[in-house]
Amino acid sequence: MSDGVVLPRGARPKSEPRHPAPDRVRVSLAALWFGIFGGPVAWSIQTLVNLPIASHGCFPRLEPLDHSVIGNVAGITFVVSVFAIVLCLAATSVSSRTWLRTRGEHQESAGSGRHHDAATALAETGEGRTRFMALSGVLASLTFLILTIVQTASIFLVSPCAS
Repeated sequence: MSDGVVLPRGARPKSEPRHPAPDRVRVSLAALWFGIFGGPVAWSIQTLVNLPIASHGCFPRLEPLDHSVIGNVAGITFVVSVFAIVLCLAATSVSSRTWLRTRGEHQESAGSGRHHDAATALAETGEGRTRFMALSGVLASLTFLILTIVQTASIFLVSPCAS
């Protein structure tokens, strides 16, 4: 420093702007991305595994069958669905914890945020990215958790080889 003032370790002078996502060190990037994509990936796995198993069991050749040629189709699809539900719950839990850690991230912590009203500061400084990613993960994971549960219910409500 040119003025001879010694700051504590990690401290910045008041004139130096802060990072627009100051809480980024409180959560890992992997946790943020898992929260966002964990639910959609789980639902995709459930759909991409269960659909071929159920459809091939009832329609292995040119003509549909009255009963499945694959034994215990409901059991296989149920196990895959439980795995998908557990993955969605894990993604929801991780994204909820990351959101709780970062929900206090707001525009006053950014250097340029003090010069604008709250809405403009949030848009112009790009602040709250960590909080936004965490909340997006909560919403995405919960949405796909509901979809996965509804799709699991169809195993018991719809006959696999109904014509």
